[in-house]
Amino acid sequence: MAANTLSFWAILRYSNGDPTGAADLATDALGRTRRTGLPCMEAMLHARLSRAHARAGDERACHRAQGAAFDAYDRARDRSPDQDPPCVYWVDLGELHSWAASNAMNLNHPRKALTHYESIPAAHRSEGYDSQAYPRAAALRLTRTAEAHIAVGDLDGALESAHQAVDHLGGVTSARGTSTLTGLRTQLAAHRSVPAVSEFLDRTA
Repeated sequence: MAANTLSFWAILRYSNGDPTGAADLATDALGRTRRTGLPCMEAMLHARLSRAHARAGDERACHRAQGAAFDAYDRARDRSPDQDPPCVYWVDLGELHSWAASNAMNLNHPRKALTHYESIPAAHRSEGYDSQAYPRAAALRLTRTAEAHIAVGDLDGALESAHQAVDHLGGVTSARGTSTLTGLRTQLAAHRSVPAVSEFLDRTA
């Protein structure tokens, strides 16, 4: 079975609540990828493996796979993108930081998650990624950043990211028609007694 096919099944198992099965499939795919000399594919698979370990609560294994993902991507950056298979076109430094941030949240380390989220804009600039061209992706990242701020008790930071997310979605009217903010609004509702929070919730209701 090809490495990209195994990666698909790893995603499916992860989505179905089987992180151990996902880790096994990603590990199998990595064994095949190393023989082909495709570091970008290797970076993606290590990242998927790190997500599976984070979901399973295995912090040490998660950090090991996560470090390997960044190392592999460093090697990939020395190659022409034409040498990589089309299925990894979306793998970039910002995406790896986003996955690392999700890992940190799964492992209850929101401050570490914020460090990764804060690294994403610089990573995008370094690689010429135009976040304005993908407003919903940017909004999703910002809502997750806001959730990390809530987890560390920083409501001001959460609201700043939340308002930026609304801007990326095209303003309050457009934001009302999307589910992107649903989870964030639920978390903020616990702090409705704070006037700025109450105002945001009312505006985006």
